[in-house]
Amino acid sequence: MTLRFAAVFCLLLASCLAAVPKRNMARVVGGSDTTIEAHPYQVSLRRLHKHSCGGAILNTNTILTAAHCVDYPELVPSDFEVRAGSTFRNEGGQLITVAQIHTHPSYNDWTLEWDISVLKLVSSLQLSPTVQPISLPDRGLTIPDGTSVSLAGWGSLYYQGPSTNHLQHVMLPIVSNSRCGMAYKNFAPILPFHICAGHKGKDACQGDSGGPLVYQSRVVGIVSWGYGCAFENYPSVYTRVSEFLDFIGQHF
Repeated sequence: MTLRFAAVFCLLLASCLAAVPKRNMARVVGGSDTTIEAHPYQVSLRRLHKHSCGGAILNTNTILTAAHCVDYPELVPSDFEVRAGSTFRNEGGQLITVAQIHTHPSYNDWTLEWDISVLKLVSSLQLSPTVQPISLPDRGLTIPDGTSVSLAGWGSLYYQGPSTNHLQHVMLPIVSNSRCGMAYKNFAPILPFHICAGHKGKDACQGDSGGPLVYQSRVVGIVSWGYGCAFENYPSVYTRVSEFLDFIGQHF
């Protein structure tokens, strides 16, 4: 899918004389071990009983994630499950099957625009110190360029490297949409419903997709795509949650 999109973009852009950066979708680099108690809203989203993405608890039976994490037409909702309340992605906590998948109707699986889904669980999570919902941002929230935000996940420790069973955490700087747009100007547009974060050596990576970007105890972004992991001048691109409050509210 991403290679097809890159090829089409090359044909459309007369200035595309060099190789177009590849979008990594399922994509913590430069972080450190943490515990679920520090991030009790974090879940491991599992596809066919294996970790594939992250997600955030919105209430006891609602999970927020990226649309591309569940974009498998050959699968049904029960092929997905979430593990909540565990520092380790492959053990412990509460394991609950997904009952319904609500993907944004404008989601584009070529461009990864409107990359957001709301999942409903077959039964309710039991709240505890390790399982807690996270708040949504205010409508129209803006975060200044350079502001530190938080990301946790079980993704790869470096580009094309091994993933980790132990939850990782990293602080990242927000990159303004204008600067982010310059980085990807020959690849893809950065739109108002995007938010960017990261810098060389610290970033999201494979397996972190769908996980929450957090600012002041609110989920402000969903890991969506980027070029490599922690590559210089290429921050990761997130779905800006404040632009999708109406959609989320329809499935809350």
